[in-house]
Amino acid sequence: MSENERKSMIRVRGGFSERNRIIHFGDVIQTTEFEYFSRVALCNCMYDFMSNIFEVVCSPSYSLYPEYPSSFEAAFCKDMIRNVFHEHDECSQPDSYSWNSIYTSVRDVITDAPYNEVLDIIEYICNYLAPRSGAGTIYQKFNDLFEQECIGYRFISKRIVPITDNSEVKEIEQACHTPFEGARTQLQKALGFLSDRESPDYKNSIKESISAVESVCETIVGSDNGATLGKAVKHLEEHGLKIHSSLREGISKLYGYACDQGGVRHGEGEVESTVTFEEAKLMMVTCSAIVNYLVSEYGKHGAENA
Repeated sequence: MSENERKSMIRVRGGFSERNRIIHFGDVIQTTEFEYFSRVALCNCMYDFMSNIFEVVCSPSYSLYPEYPSSFEAAFCKDMIRNVFHEHDECSQPDSYSWNSIYTSVRDVITDAPYNEVLDIIEYICNYLAPRSGAGTIYQKFNDLFEQECIGYRFISKRIVPITDNSEVKEIEQACHTPFEGARTQLQKALGFLSDRESPDYKNSIKESISAVESVCETIVGSDNGATLGKAVKHLEEHGLKIHSSLREGISKLYGYACDQGGVRHGEGEVESTVTFEEAKLMMVTCSAIVNYLVSEYGKHGAENA
């Protein structure tokens, strides 16, 4: 087996391998494909959740929940066998059911099944067990893990919903390969800040996203003297890009948005920045779409006037 074909056996975020670009753990929001190590993290979170319920919350000695019968574990296992895995249920004694054996099947699904089945089983188990155990925080734990692993889904009102889709991912990927070198570099930086699993930097992700739009505009109008985005946008039409005034105004206001966000555009700000993943992702997708649009329009109408 060659060096490149050998499967990675460990993952250390920010470790030697990643720092030296020997291996990269991926920097695109995960939507329809989940990395192996992300699946393992989901398995571990589910195991902790289930073991806490069946070994602590539902144990006979856990006096805060005396209303739970000893057959709760059996009821859960029977439900999973019949309504999730749709297998024959031929056990006659409650003691014959084991949450550990059910977890083994759950682990196999999370490890190997398509992404939609992974989300199906996580949602089903959380909704089944959380109300009975008082462990409502499990939704937040999975949301934190989804964010850490850059998985494009969240629990909202007990349902897993997408916070991004394939079209958004494609916009980002296309923009990150734009022929405009400055914008390409800045968008790749923005994506790196957004998807850093150890220490994401949402402020700088937004700054780089907006700077990518600014870079495209400056390249088109030939502004190499530090002109701001607002100034560069005003001259796009002179270079063949006939953009509707409302759209042009919206693009120019991105610069004002960046400056208004405490510390986004500048190293320091009087107001503490509270930029979230969702906000940074929105700006990444929006700016990527604008970059793709400007590059396309310049290719159709502007390059011949350059």
